[in-house]
Amino acid sequence: MHDTALLAWVKSEKIFLKIQPGTGDNLLREDIRAGYVDYYLWSTFRPECIDIDGELDMDCLDSGMFLFTESPGTKAALQSCYKEAFGKEYDESDTIVLLEE
Repeated sequence: MHDTALLAWVKSEKIFLKIQPGTGDNLLREDIRAGYVDYYLWSTFRPECIDIDGELDMDCLDSGMFLFTESPGTKAALQSCYKEAFGKEYDESDTIVLLEE
């Protein structure tokens, strides 16, 4: 299930977490020498308001990149990015996956 982007709602934080696989462009030579072969990009968003006209205004709060020494599945990528984004172990009951593509 690699190459899957995912959008999840993290209940405890009231934040959206988006993860997407990297294209390889951000792996540095040092990363490759260190054994990294893949990465996922993550971003967090908080809805500012939900307006009746259908607009959902959100600004990116934080983002990062998580490096992997082997190609992860989407679930492993979500767990790692969740931990990096929120500084705590992944809690499946705290996360609602809204979209995978």
